[in-house]
Formats: sequence, C-alpha cells, structure tokens
Amino acid sequence: MKSPALPLTILALLTFCSPGRNRQSSETGMGGATAGGLSSNDTMPSVAADSAAPVGDATPGPAGILSQLSVANSAEIRLAGTVAKQAASPQVKQVARKLAADHGKNLEQLQALAQKLNLSLTPPQGGASPDTTGLPPDLQGKSGSELDRAFVQHEIQEHQANIEKIRSQMIPAAQNEQIKSYLQKTVTEMEGHLAALQRVRQQLGAY
Repeated sequence: MKSPALPLTILALLTFCSPGRNRQSSETGMGGATAGGLSSNDTMPSVAADSAAPVGDATPGPAGILSQLSVANSAEIRLAGTVAKQAASPQVKQVARKLAADHGKNLEQLQALAQKLNLSLTPPQGGASPDTTGLPPDLQGKSGSELDRAFVQHEIQEHQANIEKIRSQMIPAAQNEQIKSYLQKTVTEMEGHLAALQRVRQQLGAY
C-alpha cells in the first residue's frame, strides 16, 4: 500500500496500531485503531498492499500525515480481517478481530478530523491491487500455526517501527494541535496493541 505522497510500521501505525478512540479492553490495551502497520519504507504502500502501511522518512504536511495513516488503517483492517478468519489459534483470532475493529475506529476518527480541518486525503497510488488475499508477501502461502506466528511477529515489528516513526518524525513535524493530539493518542494505543501482540506471542511459544 505504498504511495509516494506519504513519508506506523506503525504507524504508524498507520499504523496500523488511534486518536479519538476510547480506551479499550485489556485484550489490546487500546480503544480506536492505530495505524498498526507502517513500515520503514520511503514510499507509502497502497491500501491494496495489505499489511500496515509504511511511513517513509520524508516529513509530510498535515494532509500527508493523515493520508498516510488513512492508508495504513485501511491496510490493517484488511489484513487483520483476513487473519481473523484464517488463524488457527483462538488468541490470534481474537487479537486480529480487535486490531480490525480498532483500526476501523481510528479511520473514522481520522476522516472526521480531516473533514473538520478541511484537508483532502490522498488516495493510495495505483488504485486497488488485484491481490485479494489481504496478506502481505511474507504471510502468503502460510496457514495454521505457521500463519498465526508469522502474523503476530509481523504485527509486532510493524507496530514497533510505526511507534518510533510517529514519535520521531510525525509528532515533531505536526504544527496543528489537533493533529498532534491525534498522533499522541495513536501512539499510546499502538503501544497497547504491541503489548497485546507480545502476550499472544508468548502464549504461542517462542519463535
């Protein structure tokens, strides 16, 4: 889901691992969804790229930041929704459903904020992908416990990267206080997702 217009993993994140969301159950430790799947790539993944959208190193403006997280949320909703159906472990199914729900709430909050600030969100470049598996390349072809472990590890890495990028790049660059507040809440909730994913990884056994 990469789009050169965007610089949360993460985040993010995303990310993927979201402001405006209500604090969630202990399952994920967060309320609305965060951009949970932003990677460290320089370009933005298109929504079709499946896993969380990566946040590049370039610093975007207000519309760019929100567009980036919009793509990340869309990707995460898709990925988590797919894994929730295909996972073998009840714990993975549960955390995947929570991620999908949270990212859905985060996306709603983001869209409302963009409308309030009269910002136009940039759609993912290249349009929808013909790949409808909802799985990024590193998860394709996997099933059962192998998919469960790969998904959890994938999400942990994405959330860690997205949290770092939102903190080090997006928040410092945000001039608008409402956007900055959104990003700060997103990071907090992404940390909740990360903690939940790490617990599930322990339950599945060490890699």
